[in-house]
Amino acid sequence: MKNSIIGLTLMISAASCSNSNQLGDKVNTQSAISVKEALKEYHNTGKSDFTVFGRVKEVCQAEGCWFSYDLKDSNLVVDFNDKFTVPTQIAKKDLYAVGRFYKDTLWNDNMKDSGQASFSLETKFLAQGVQFK
Repeated sequence: MKNSIIGLTLMISAASCSNSNQLGDKVNTQSAISVKEALKEYHNTGKSDFTVFGRVKEVCQAEGCWFSYDLKDSNLVVDFNDKFTVPTQIAKKDLYAVGRFYKDTLWNDNMKDSGQASFSLETKFLAQGVQFK
């Protein structure tokens, strides 16, 4: 009986370690397109749900609560709505993500210069799951 429990514990541990490159929801890497292509399709068609892949530029160093994809001419911020966090040392690594694009309102405090505050919309990606390549 004792050997059965130890064997079962080892099997569970091995199974959980095999998916250590997966966080959150399962990511179907076979359906993934580049984050740059997905962003273009989002702007052209309004479709928001995608599985994307790309190179990570930077990561929240405090908690791993967001990262940004490197789009060469810009960045795309990816957050997780507190569903999970990513390791803080994944910069310059390839990463798959499943989720949706959305618009986030950014307030620009121009009160000092123009006397008015304004806002802009920034496109972001809300990931439900990520998988490291």
